[in-house]
Amino acid sequence: MLFYELLQVAIGNRKELSHTPIVEEWRELYLLAQRQAMVGITFRGVEQLPEHQRPPKTLLMQWYVATERIKVMNSDLDRKALAVTNKLLENGFRSVILKGQGIAKLYQVLLIENGCPQVLYSIREYRTPGDIDIWLEGNRKKILDYVRSQIPDCNPVYHHVDFHIDDEENIEVHFVPSWLNSPIHNRRLQRFFRESAERLFVESSSVLTELQSPDLAFNRVYILLHIYRHLFHEGIGLRQLMDYYFVLRQGFTEEERVETMHVLHSLKMERFAEAVMWVLQKVFGMGDSYLITAPNEREGRFLLNEIMLAGNFGKYDERLQYERGETSIHWALRKVKRNFRFVRSYPSEVLWSPLWKIWHWCWRKANGYL
Repeated sequence: MLFYELLQVAIGNRKELSHTPIVEEWRELYLLAQRQAMVGITFRGVEQLPEHQRPPKTLLMQWYVATERIKVMNSDLDRKALAVTNKLLENGFRSVILKGQGIAKLYQVLLIENGCPQVLYSIREYRTPGDIDIWLEGNRKKILDYVRSQIPDCNPVYHHVDFHIDDEENIEVHFVPSWLNSPIHNRRLQRFFRESAERLFVESSSVLTELQSPDLAFNRVYILLHIYRHLFHEGIGLRQLMDYYFVLRQGFTEEERVETMHVLHSLKMERFAEAVMWVLQKVFGMGDSYLITAPNEREGRFLLNEIMLAGNFGKYDERLQYERGETSIHWALRKVKRNFRFVRSYPSEVLWSPLWKIWHWCWRKANGYL
């Protein structure tokens, strides 16, 4: 598929496309890039192509302008993420930036020589940014008391609460990074987060000058979990898969690989990891030495079909769109029905999902969060 080839050119795994696209193919490539929130990354691929393989000038200029906006957004978001980190530090909260701008730092095309990685060039500014997600040290009550002192009418959910330093950006302050529907697996996951927190929150008595983000051991589990969660919640796009590509592309020892798979096994996520490994190879050309487990083609094809159908965060998935006159209950039931497509592959998360939603509503009601 030409779209995958263009992504591989962008990240240094391919020199050129298998054939020169015609005008209609270029338009389709641009539309796919929009659906997958990969406009900037694919434009980086266009920049790397030989002159005779580039798109028509009109489309090229449109692509260029959209990419320049993405670069400005990244610069602004880096600045604001650092500002909110320092604001929280001043108020006694150590923190790390989850996903997003923290992962963007890993967007580097590497050359490995004699086992030593060398950075050829960075493409972090080409990554389409999202919200600012920040995980704070401390228990839920302490964090929520602080947020309410700033925003009295905040509306918390299990793992985060919205927080703003201005009216422009959506910032999610996390009590915990994420969750799983199964109570057993969620208990194990929260233990993993608690154990990780001991090394992730860095002591600092002065103003930070760069973003603090989790280490690779954490992200090898967490970014995969983030993809897993969104697959059921609203759909997932290739942007999040590329995040995981760059996490794994930093490399790991066999001991680190075994430890990562031990955690994923405890969360019953091995099959999902196998599906993602196949997608990373198919779409991005990931080398075998960067896979944390063997690819599963059957599961991978199923996952990739969902990714291409739904687009970035499921925005293009007609199964998840509200219908005129539809009640929230009816929409929720349609969502449950859609998720039952995954029951063969991931039975625990699918079957526990309705019970989790009921528990979560009752929990929010009991704590006065509704």
